[in-house]
Amino acid sequence: MNETKKNTGLKIIVAILTFALVACFIWVNTLNNEINRLSNAMYSQHQTLMNQVESIYNNVENMLQEEASLLSGVEAEYGEINLEDHTIDVTVKLVPKLISEDMKISVSINGRNVDLTKTGSVFTGTIPVDIYNKDELMFMSIETEAGIQTQYLSEIQVVHLWDTRIPSLYYCDLSGTGTFGEGKYSLTGELDINCSPVEQTPNVSFEKFVLVAELNGKEINREDISQDVLNYQNYPHGVYFRHDYQMECEAVEGDDLSIYLEATDSLGYLHRMLVHHWKEQNGAMAEAVDASEYIYDPNGVQIFP
Repeated sequence: MNETKKNTGLKIIVAILTFALVACFIWVNTLNNEINRLSNAMYSQHQTLMNQVESIYNNVENMLQEEASLLSGVEAEYGEINLEDHTIDVTVKLVPKLISEDMKISVSINGRNVDLTKTGSVFTGTIPVDIYNKDELMFMSIETEAGIQTQYLSEIQVVHLWDTRIPSLYYCDLSGTGTFGEGKYSLTGELDINCSPVEQTPNVSFEKFVLVAELNGKEINREDISQDVLNYQNYPHGVYFRHDYQMECEAVEGDDLSIYLEATDSLGYLHRMLVHHWKEQNGAMAEAVDASEYIYDPNGVQIFP
């Protein structure tokens, strides 16, 4: 009888402890969820506060710039690409805060300087800007009897103009299996092409794609893959295009084989990028070479980079 009571008591104690343990787990889980909720709320509030601070800072900075600016109005219009000198005419319209009869205003960039013509309160002029300009900025000079004042025209976009006007080859690579032996080099692989989406440069697009193989600097093979690329359903969006490729050529140790992708746009510019390089010497492959995009005008003159 006593043994039965003892077992019953132990069972009750175990049940109580089990319930307490489950309750503790539930409580700990609840606390953990609450901590996560508070942490997320604090993070969200912190981000909101940081965004507000950044917005205030930007507004204050803009206000200070506007206050310090010599101009009350700035406008720019962009012309078409000049294929002769690879520039774009930028027509500038400036309105000074203070105007005097003897005031003269000019703008300059990359060694070019243009005097603006005054019509009422607006000073207007057109200056050519290199389409492949990467870092040169446009400045304005105001000359009066009191002296000369200069200001950087941050409102006028004059760098990387090609981004929205000329298509680009982003990344192209011909990878696969290359074998060398018995006086021959054979390559079987896949060509990946990634170029800028058509909507980025709606007025100029690629019209032709060619793979060119050169051995020791001399062309040995040329394959036009234009139809395959241009008919690819995702081409307009600049998504990867994959092309199967096979080639074989006579070669000896020390020969240098380079395969290029050449893409010609509707302006006649030739975009060239190295997609495969092979050179074996003493049983070791040569180091990789520059695979940047090079651009040539219709006369074959390199204009970028």
